[in-house]
Amino acid sequence: MTPTLPYEAPTSDSVLLSFDGRVLEVFGYVDAARYHIWEEPRLAFKSGRFRRLTITVKSGRQHTMPYDAHLLPGLQGLADLLARSVSEKRQP
Repeated sequence: MTPTLPYEAPTSDSVLLSFDGRVLEVFGYVDAARYHIWEEPRLAFKSGRFRRLTITVKSGRQHTMPYDAHLLPGLQGLADLLARSVSEKRQP
């Protein structure tokens, strides 16, 4: 089943990631941040004692934040959707 847009996934009680198919937005973590699809944002996860989610764009710029373990399935769904959208955007 393909997730519907916009897709929202919380990382914690105070941070929300939202993707509308064109822009990945971070709300509630210090300030809002926007990553456009042309920047080819991708998500990576670090587990263990210090769980971290890192958003990286093609220029190398990164945004790292903690995430709650029980929210990982929704975040992985967002990562998959984002990866598919970036891949589709690269095709001529």
